Order: sequence, then C-alpha cells, then structure tokens
Amino acid sequence: MDAVDEHLYSEYGIHLLWPAYSKPNDDIGFMGRVYKGIKENAAIFSHPNPWAIIAECKLGRGSRAMKFYDSLLPYNQNDRIEVREAEPYSYCQFVMGQDHTAFGRARHPWLTGSGGWNYTAVTRWILGVRLGFEGLIVDPCIPSDWRQFKVNRQWRGAAFNIDVRNPDGVEKGIRSITLNGQGIDGPIPPQPAGSVNRVDVVMG
Repeated sequence: MDAVDEHLYSEYGIHLLWPAYSKPNDDIGFMGRVYKGIKENAAIFSHPNPWAIIAECKLGRGSRAMKFYDSLLPYNQNDRIEVREAEPYSYCQFVMGQDHTAFGRARHPWLTGSGGWNYTAVTRWILGVRLGFEGLIVDPCIPSDWRQFKVNRQWRGAAFNIDVRNPDGVEKGIRSITLNGQGIDGPIPPQPAGSVNRVDVVMG
C-alpha cells in the first residue's frame, strides 16, 4: 500500500497502473492498444479505488484512507468543472490519467458500481459501523484530527444512535464501548425491535 500511495495516487484518484504502456504488446493484450492514460491503460478507474481505502483502514491508517477517498470524491471537483467535464455529483467509470494531456477529465458518468463501493468504504470502514457474525461492529479508522462523529444505524428493527469520541487523536483503536450505559466487550448484540439504543464509543 505504500507503493500504491507513492506510484499510483494522484489528486484525482488512484491510477489502475502506471506508467502507461506506450506501444502494443500482445503479451498484455488490449491495454497496450489503448491510448496512454485512458481506461485500462493507466487511467484512474473508479471501481477499484474504494478497495484501496478499505485496505488502508484494515492497516489502521485513517488519514491515508481519507486522502484516497477525498481524491476521487466528485464533490471535491465542484470548482474544477473545466477539467472534470462531468457532473460533480456522479462517480464516473474512469478519470484520464497523468499520462494523458487531459489529466483529470472524467468520462462515462453513472457507468460504474463504485458509488456503492465508496459507500461501503466510508460507512463500514472509515466510520467503521458494519455487521459481523456476532453483532454490530463499531471499529472506526479515521484521520487523527477527527475528535468526534455520530452515526444513526437501523438494524433488525432497532435504532442505534452511535456517538464516537476520539480524545487522544488516534486513527484506530477502541478503548471502550457502552450500550445504554452498560459497558460491553465485543460487537453490539441485537436489541428489541422498536427500541432506540445509545452507543458511546471512546477511541484510544
């Protein structure tokens, strides 16, 4: 993942590969016949970008996970429409890579499943609220300057109002979890349907 950050990351997202192939090569097939920086030949493909975010969260590096997410996030291109040339509220299939003269130009909006994958990366891995076999897991991986956030989660007919505090400015790690004022160790167990539950999480 350090190599991904060093060689594939850019301000518009993570490249699929880099540098681009510059001449046809039958050993690699189609990629070598696509112009440099477009689609499979060293463009920024949106779909695999969230997997790098999830990988960084698994490694406990919240600041880098957020850096990767911010680079691809369409919202952050609002002031660059002359570069992006696509809606700033839609993930695009790919963004032209740094080996192309139109680096940063987005193409094929809506033609990607990366919206769902980014939602998964953000909610389940950066915010860290996801389901496991034993119950509801709360295990955030966030930038160290995030000191607090809240998540409201519905699960099996019950509501969970989750308040996460990060007093020591860590990127990952749980010091304590309380469910309705009672300390718990491990995932949050199911609660009665219709109940509203308070979950307090302290990172550390």
